[in-house]
Amino acid sequence: MEFTINQYFSKQNGRCGYCKGLKTSVSHGMHSYTMFPQDYQELIDRGWRRSGLYCYKPLNNETCCPCYTIKCDALEFKLNKSHKKILKRMTRFLRDGKKDKSEESGTANAVKQVKDDGGATDGAVNEMDTIGGMNDEPREPNLPITDVDLAVVAAANPEKHESARKQHESFDDQQSTQPESVSNSTTESADVADGQIATKKSHNATNVQCKKAKIIRLERRQAKIVAAGGVQVAESKKAATKKQTNAQEKTLADYFADASPSDKHKLQLKLVHVKSQEFKDTLDTTYALYQKYQTIIHNDPPTLISDYLEFLQESPVKHKKTRDGPAVGYGSFHQQYWLDDKLIAVAVIDILPYCVSSVYFFYDPDYSFLSLGTYGSLREIDLVQQLADKVPALKYYYMGFYIHSCPKMRYKGRLTPSYLLCPEVYTWHLLTDEIRDKLNQNKYQRFNANTDAKDVDDFQDSDLNKVVLLYDNTCLTYRQYIQSFKIPSIDNMLDVIRSRIYKKLTGDDDDRAVVIEYGKLVGKSLSHRMLYVKT
Repeated sequence: MEFTINQYFSKQNGRCGYCKGLKTSVSHGMHSYTMFPQDYQELIDRGWRRSGLYCYKPLNNETCCPCYTIKCDALEFKLNKSHKKILKRMTRFLRDGKKDKSEESGTANAVKQVKDDGGATDGAVNEMDTIGGMNDEPREPNLPITDVDLAVVAAANPEKHESARKQHESFDDQQSTQPESVSNSTTESADVADGQIATKKSHNATNVQCKKAKIIRLERRQAKIVAAGGVQVAESKKAATKKQTNAQEKTLADYFADASPSDKHKLQLKLVHVKSQEFKDTLDTTYALYQKYQTIIHNDPPTLISDYLEFLQESPVKHKKTRDGPAVGYGSFHQQYWLDDKLIAVAVIDILPYCVSSVYFFYDPDYSFLSLGTYGSLREIDLVQQLADKVPALKYYYMGFYIHSCPKMRYKGRLTPSYLLCPEVYTWHLLTDEIRDKLNQNKYQRFNANTDAKDVDDFQDSDLNKVVLLYDNTCLTYRQYIQSFKIPSIDNMLDVIRSRIYKKLTGDDDDRAVVIEYGKLVGKSLSHRMLYVKT
């Protein structure tokens, strides 16, 4: 029998990667040795997120910069004007093999802008059994069991959680300045190149906006029609044109299908599982790209390959395949972007029962002019849409956290429609201007306006006895754990020693308060089926 196995570390205080405050970031943390995809899906739907093997849940009502889980409905996703420009720019580059003059001059400035901002980033082939994660019913383990090898658990070195937590803080640093600082800069250059708005100096040294000749001609034509009394005709033509445009609206799939054999460049995306041989075969290449990205974009010193693997390859999420799941299975993957024979970007993602969850994204700074940060998000949404063709429930794109108090992180809300997770009752709410206004007034918000609404999977003190622990290589409930330490008498020295050992190991309260805290954070159903490592 297999289980998700976690070691909980309670509340953690650390440096904030968004406002740079020292010890102002407050979150709950746990080290995950192994985890089923369904279990991780339920955890992120309760505000958790992973960085390597370290899982953390911000305490939003205490932390300096509240972090709200955000997701986009990929099947209802709408492209905006900026997205279309980026997609067209990539299409032109692949077709013609060259970039616009404005892009050539703007690339260095774009990279410099990102560096000035401090960096940019966001974000097994076995048949899955019902124990593993696709069954929503709580698992009732056969108790006790002794087939969990503690040597394997110990080998994972739970003390690594401290370095993992520090890596998570560094991860926040890099997320605090998103790739849109590159995208915005290049998009502005593209606007000028497209001739929508140009600026020139007049004789008195003031800036004068000049309209496109096409726009001027259109305005003149409309003025003539109005002067001739044809207002209704003009409106009907405008409505017909708009209707025709909407009917011909290109989808994401249409943009990505525009490739032609005559294109100068070929862009190929490869989905590689983090434990596969293909990942090992391309490790040197991906590691070199990561080094280049970190040193140029983030001004970070070179990192060891072991740190790279701990951060972006290690994952507790098991690779599972099911008959009704995606062909690639559920688990952790790298989506590699190959331009001809050169790797230019890598997206680190988790594929889960209801979503694709973005973990990290890094790219070659030489290709900043392509706005790869935004382009990568669009590609990941396209991946969700493809997976949803076979697995309709898998229709969401999770972007990690939305931090409204950090302006550089608000770009995630521009992927519409997006939803924020209520930090109190774990319900989803459409991100609207009304919610943005409330967050402007107070950075912590309960999005569910119904004060009577409760967490449907709320953990009560009465649920404590069914929490499943891993103790002394044995799986047992909290009730069984307490009963195993009942002391019949202290008439002899052995009983006295046993009593003292018990108190030293567990404390007088048997860790009751900590286990209850854990149960409330992960929810009743997960606390009754995931193993809580009791040392």
